[in-house]
Amino acid sequence: MKNSSPNRLEIGPVAFLIAGLMFMEFLDGSILPTAAPTIARSFHILSAQVGICVTTYMVTIVVLIPISAWLADKYGVRVVLFTSIAIFMVGSLLCALSTNLVELTCMRILQGIGAATMVPVGRLILMRSVDKTEVIRVISYSVWPALAAPVVAPVLGGFLIAHASWHWIFLVNLPIGFVALLIGMEIVPRIPGGKVERLDWTGFYGCALSLGVLVFAAANLGSPHINAVSTLLLFILGVGIGLPTIRHLKKTAEPLIDLTVLKIRTFRLNSTSGLLFRVSQNTAPFVLPLLFQDKFGWSAERAGGVLFFYMLGNLSFKMFTTPLMKKFRFKPLILLATLISIPLTLALGLTRSSLPFTWLAILLLITGGVRSLGMTFYNTITFADTDQEIMSHANTLSNMVQQLSSVIAVATAVIAINLGRVFVGVRHEYTFAFSFAIAALVISLWDVISLPQSAGDSLRK
Repeated sequence: MKNSSPNRLEIGPVAFLIAGLMFMEFLDGSILPTAAPTIARSFHILSAQVGICVTTYMVTIVVLIPISAWLADKYGVRVVLFTSIAIFMVGSLLCALSTNLVELTCMRILQGIGAATMVPVGRLILMRSVDKTEVIRVISYSVWPALAAPVVAPVLGGFLIAHASWHWIFLVNLPIGFVALLIGMEIVPRIPGGKVERLDWTGFYGCALSLGVLVFAAANLGSPHINAVSTLLLFILGVGIGLPTIRHLKKTAEPLIDLTVLKIRTFRLNSTSGLLFRVSQNTAPFVLPLLFQDKFGWSAERAGGVLFFYMLGNLSFKMFTTPLMKKFRFKPLILLATLISIPLTLALGLTRSSLPFTWLAILLLITGGVRSLGMTFYNTITFADTDQEIMSHANTLSNMVQQLSSVIAVATAVIAINLGRVFVGVRHEYTFAFSFAIAALVISLWDVISLPQSAGDSLRK
């Protein structure tokens, strides 16, 4: 399916629109835990019970991502994108109107249905509408939501709850979505649908069941009280369904997801070292609020104010990414970002409440900045050698890896904190958690070191 690329002036606005949609989705996935105690009091339930709303949202997104590319190919990207935004907005409104946990959980599933196709199709529009020489610029625009949302969520959630009500964490999506629809109608390129092969239902059911079960298992690991037996059974079931599904995807003529894209070295890097790097970097936005409030005894407002510097680093360092990628090759850049992240992560783990505010702010600013650089390098090199013919499958897998990295990061952090409490005591439990993040960074170096020096050069020409 061929399309004419939009001119250079059109790419920036479209990229920023997709970035806004990504931010809205990522924020919605991160903000609910902040409001969980307030929602629990409103529904007369325990805070831990609200966790099912987070899990079902994540499961819905991960399960439906594989079908997003097929829908875009069949009906056209504009139809699917705008329908997704509308579903997400309706789901947000109904979440705000929910009066009990069952209603809220069902409406979160509806939100997830919209989000599952909104972001992948948005990224697909960008990847199909630009030449290789434009990929660096487009990724630079669209990657900031993944960097900012996890840090903004606690601050914004706390503000809305303190000055309005928990309902506004969902209602805030309505004006954003409405503006996105109006702007999108004008600037989103017309990439029409067409005749596509019959949907690979076997692959879809296998992927949906396997990924859904595995995400539930990971969510179980992130719960305050882990049921080892049920969690183990879920992992066994997920793998048991997943392995035959992978064999099916490799053998069938028209698979739901073409796994041959993993043979592309630069793309596979995203699913190995890139996954580990994201898991490590997504640990801090989850652990730092706990460290500041539970261990240091700070208020949510003070913790959010300090975390502002982490967010500032994420966003301010973005200005350096494009010049760096144009001037230097990807391999040394990724290696440098990873190697610098190791001592910075260690410093976060060793942070004490007695540390002067200025030094803590500088540490968070630099750590957030290096996180921004590393994630942008990985996101950009992912599509360096991917042809347009398989872009749909590559985009699907890339989105799945990004979503799963967030789930794995939270689950790993909770496990690490619990283990740290057992082995090194309450005093050092958060240091132990950050040591897991350091281990992920060290392991991620293996695949990067063996990467060819010329990897990603097609984007720099």
